[in-house]
Amino acid sequence: MQYKLLGLVLIAAVIIVFSCACTEEATEVQTPVPTTATPQPTTAAPTPTEVSLEPGPTEAPPSAKSVTVDVSRDPIDRTITVVFRGGKGQYAVQNIDVRFTLSTGEVIEEQLGSRVNDEVQVVGSTGTDRVEVTVLYNDGTSYKILDNTYEFKSR
Repeated sequence: MQYKLLGLVLIAAVIIVFSCACTEEATEVQTPVPTTATPQPTTAAPTPTEVSLEPGPTEAPPSAKSVTVDVSRDPIDRTITVVFRGGKGQYAVQNIDVRFTLSTGEVIEEQLGSRVNDEVQVVGSTGTDRVEVTVLYNDGTSYKILDNTYEFKSR
């Protein structure tokens, strides 16, 4: 009998506690109303990308990572061809990025495959164009192995 009475008292106490918590008066919170001002257009000046046809320095990877890339320029249709020729480090290559900077100011970025004889072709300008080749290896190191200019010489 005492357990039933104790259980009823506990239930009543829980009900009283929860009902007291719910009887608080709600306070009104005012949310600020945004003013509708005319938005001013922001004009961000375009950041000019610097285009240079001047070749920069290159890096020779360690001999265990050495790879070879050939570049040729067709004298008739202006096509610049970059071909991967392999090397000791060909199995450690993750990416080969090729960047063509044409004398017109256009920059074209391509990825060259890492299998022997994979190639990338781009139609160059009628002037002197720059080709940069950067090799990224599986261990996170990268080397710019080629940075040269190639002049279009029509026949």
